[in-house]
Amino acid sequence: MPAKSMPSSFFELAVITSRRCSAFFAEAAVLVLVFGILDYFMLKGRIELPWIIGALAISLGLLAASIVMDFTAQRWMKSHP
Repeated sequence: MPAKSMPSSFFELAVITSRRCSAFFAEAAVLVLVFGILDYFMLKGRIELPWIIGALAISLGLLAASIVMDFTAQRWMKSHP
């Protein structure tokens, strides 16, 4: 009887990443609207460019954390039946 083939870690990471990126793009659509409103305030001099860059960096950091957390959780659950 052949052993059950386990998908590679790269494949699992790709599946998780694709789900997270699709959710990220949906949220990015809302962010585009929000940043459009913020752009109005930026033209008035109330919001500075470093603040917007920081907000984008935090958003990407949260996306990466979400992917890593989902990946490690799936690996942990497979190793602990």
